Amino acid sequence: MKTRIKILGAWLLIAVLTGGAFLAGEKLRATQGTYLVASSGASVQTTALLKLTPELLPVTPGPGDQGPSEDRELVGTVLKLLKTHYVEPITAEHETAMARGAVRGMLESLDDPDSRFLDPTEEKLLADAAAGRLHGIGAVLALKRQKVGELDTIKLIVVTPMPGSPAEKANVKPGDSVTHIDGKWIARYDPFKEANLEELAKAARNKEIDWFTYHKSYEAAYNKLKESFNIPEALQTLTSKSSGEISLRVERAGQKEPIDLKLNCGKTEVDPVISRTLRQGIVYIRISQFNKRAIKEFAAEMERAQAARAKALVLDLRGNPGGLMDAAANIAGKITGGGVMAQIRDNSGLHPVTAPRTRALSMPVAVLVNSGTASVAELVAGTLRDRGTATIVGAKTFGDGLTQTPLLLRDGSAAILTTGKMLTAKGFDFNGKGLQPDRAVPEDESRGDTQLEEAEKIVLAKLGRA
Repeated sequence: MKTRIKILGAWLLIAVLTGGAFLAGEKLRATQGTYLVASSGASVQTTALLKLTPELLPVTPGPGDQGPSEDRELVGTVLKLLKTHYVEPITAEHETAMARGAVRGMLESLDDPDSRFLDPTEEKLLADAAAGRLHGIGAVLALKRQKVGELDTIKLIVVTPMPGSPAEKANVKPGDSVTHIDGKWIARYDPFKEANLEELAKAARNKEIDWFTYHKSYEAAYNKLKESFNIPEALQTLTSKSSGEISLRVERAGQKEPIDLKLNCGKTEVDPVISRTLRQGIVYIRISQFNKRAIKEFAAEMERAQAARAKALVLDLRGNPGGLMDAAANIAGKITGGGVMAQIRDNSGLHPVTAPRTRALSMPVAVLVNSGTASVAELVAGTLRDRGTATIVGAKTFGDGLTQTPLLLRDGSAAILTTGKMLTAKGFDFNGKGLQPDRAVPEDESRGDTQLEEAEKIVLAKLGRA
């Protein structure tokens, strides 16, 4: 009898532990939100560039932007019931937090990491980035969905480390996949699915394995998730720390083993435009970010180059993660002579983006690109090629052709919405596939800047033919 009681007690213990772990695990998984597991879609697809700055200018809600009355009534009813029945008083701070949580949840339900809610502190960081002031590791990041066997994963990818940033100084490379921060795993997939718990539970029910084995696997998955960073926490850590050391573990293409790096977080001030003169009258201009400051600085550099009788231009857009559409169109227009610089396809159709008509550059142009060339930087490269102005040299670009628009809210927060897709002047859609260069040149640091050398050869050859 005692033996039977002990056996029964053991089974009750297993049931309690398993059930408790299951409920806790479900709650823990729910807190990961839509950021934990990608929807079961195509094999490899880049789904979100966490923008240096949205491409389109911000808008503010107008009087006609209120939702249907029944939706407003739903939110108002819940708030009223909370104030009446909740165990603790609902303060003004609670109401603000709930309102922001509701908006955040609405955007997360779109399953689009580019559409996201920013509280006032986060919105300030975005404004800083738009002005060329980055925090944390100073890198532009993206989320990439990938199907690995039966497992849906999300990788946190470095699009590009910005010039002079902690990431660049620590030798972080475009394309690096960040897997750990300070030794903590970033939850890139659902450990419960990795453990194949449904099959294990079925095997336990069929007495092919014992319930202790099932529970051991469940507990391991639960602990792995509990001790991890979720994606929003990882992004917050990487983009907002103003000081202190941080360690990263990254996976890098061509490297069998992961790489451990240490960085000192801080503020990165990005100079959007730098230039110098190369051999035989070639002017080299690098644009690191398309912002309002870049418009003025590029115009000034081109005036100096033309006054010095420059004969050719090498435009370096490597590692440029994008910026404002207006800035990109303006700069591209100064090279091509204006007109249609891009097209945007939104929910109302196709719309041209134009630049004022002006005199086009009468010199050969080569554009340098790589995997860190993204968003409107890709658009500029593609449009210069479309217009017959430039030859693209380097490596395939990142492939982010989606536009975001910030919706500025009264309390200082913002909703960032995906509002369209950008196409080059002739309508080429580079989203998800990038631009292929006219002259592919792999990066090889051991041999110097071979891509720049090739760009010089191309424009000199054009000058020779002229």
